[in-house]
Amino acid sequence: MRAVLLFKLTSLLSDSSCAYSVCRRKMHILQFSQAGRHSIGVRVDDTNIINLNDFSPDLPTDVCSALCLDHKKLLTEAARCLQSTSSRISVDDVTLHPPITNPGKIIGIGLNYKDHCEEVGKPLPTEPLVFSKFSSCVTGSREIQIPSATKGLDYECELVVVISKEARNVKEADAMEHVFGYTVANDLTARDMVSATKNGGQFLLAKSMDNFCPLFSDIVTKDEVEDVHNLNISTKVNGEVRQKSNTDQLVFRIPQLISYLSGFFTLSPGDIILTGTPGGTGKGFNPPKYIQSGDTVTIELQNIGTLTNTFL
Repeated sequence: MRAVLLFKLTSLLSDSSCAYSVCRRKMHILQFSQAGRHSIGVRVDDTNIINLNDFSPDLPTDVCSALCLDHKKLLTEAARCLQSTSSRISVDDVTLHPPITNPGKIIGIGLNYKDHCEEVGKPLPTEPLVFSKFSSCVTGSREIQIPSATKGLDYECELVVVISKEARNVKEADAMEHVFGYTVANDLTARDMVSATKNGGQFLLAKSMDNFCPLFSDIVTKDEVEDVHNLNISTKVNGEVRQKSNTDQLVFRIPQLISYLSGFFTLSPGDIILTGTPGGTGKGFNPPKYIQSGDTVTIELQNIGTLTNTFL
């Protein structure tokens, strides 16, 4: 019996009635620290978690290492933990971290939403447009200082895929076997660094400044998401809706991306793929609506969670 059956919580709330950033019926794995100790946690509900390392002391204390060791063991121990009488910890008493803090690879996909291609006047790509970000970009739901190097900081709401096991030359039909789960990202971009006169037109500097990859605190395991290619996704800036779309707008779906990428390099446990952003980016407005000091950006992905950052 699949681990998903063990993960179901008892809440009767429907997806549409969930008023919190975490839908109570979904299984979330996260990372947190308390009293200087870093641990993996399992979310019980919106206000309580369980320390998985206290329940299973032989597990590594970070998700990436646990995936590298054995992703199936991580799932099994999380399921057993939820069924146990282990003490609950209030999220108010801990510091939540990004769910993956040391990914070997952060892979981005450009122009991967049909409505975004329309917004920028580009034809649909015939193959994925691939770029990367440094692991030093990763941060969580926290305040972010706008770098002095840019005057055109833009938001991009994204569905993130977390890789569970090594993938090399994977067929599309087998690709989902390599997915551990999903989270939410803001693929922050310095638009004024994306031009022929800046860094030779390369994306790297525009995408890889410090804190340019905020992640929602939790990973929702793959089997908990009924149809990852039919999820509402949105961005609000100070409450104003800027992006509003659905993952059914993806040009290249997750199996296609994993198969394509694994044909060039090995995907390893803990690697993350940012699958692209829909229309409504700040650059798409006339005049552009870039992130300003004092702005709060909120990204919501249906059935996964909500990521919020305030910019200074």
